Amino acid sequence: MIREATIEDVPRLIDLALRFRRESEYAEKVRESPEKIKELLTAFIEGRQTGGVLVAENGHGVSGMLVFIVFDHPFADEKISQELAWYVEPESRGKMGLQLLRAAEDKARSMGAEKMQMISPNEIVDRIYLRSGYTFVEKGFQRSL
Repeated sequence: MIREATIEDVPRLIDLALRFRRESEYAEKVRESPEKIKELLTAFIEGRQTGGVLVAENGHGVSGMLVFIVFDHPFADEKISQELAWYVEPESRGKMGLQLLRAAEDKARSMGAEKMQMISPNEIVDRIYLRSGYTFVEKGFQRSL
């Protein structure tokens, strides 16, 4: 089941976000901050930030999430949505991840977004997006300062 997150979900979502960071390419590139994650999630859930937090539940509770922001494109006269975090526990992956993606697209569309932008840390995720109708836009790079 896919639904909008509530404040009661925040501790579990923090756990999922930390697990995502630890299991991904971000482990060595982004510092861990449960406080910052809580602040971000709470802002979306309480409506202080435009976007959404969707959760996926299986028979054992929340096992996935997709967090996105909706904003005016800085160079075009259109509203877009940008994924900030998308994670489903490995044991629950498959249809649940795509259900989260479709639900986020629907929610972003209902908020006026004309496009959805997704982040891809590797070629496996690239293939998921391409099979889901997304087109390549650009690669991102990071350097410590």
